[in-house]
Amino acid sequence: MPLPADHAARRRDQRLAQARRLTLCVAGGAAAASLALGAAFAHALPGHRASATAAQPAGAPPQGTQPTGTQPASTGPATSQPTSAPASPLQQPQQPPATTAAPPQTTSGGS
Repeated sequence: MPLPADHAARRRDQRLAQARRLTLCVAGGAAAASLALGAAFAHALPGHRASATAAQPAGAPPQGTQPTGTQPASTGPATSQPTSAPASPLQQPQQPPATTAAPPQTTSGGS
């Protein structure tokens, strides 16, 4: 018959081994998730514009340029935005914000 101390030591060693395996599985899963997220975010996200010059073949003209001798087809009014700025999905407001005659309200830290 084994001594009670031997039985307790064996049970302790089994639980330590089980805790080590669980720790390694958790750490391995975290490392795999970190690598997967890093690889996923390393690529261009949908809805975000990537650099146009990097994705075009060598002989293709840059996107947004007109062939030589042609005019753009737009007949709308000219905008005051610089032509080198990238197109923004935001638009300028139709009218400027209203101004008020009252001064701004300020408070101090009293009670």
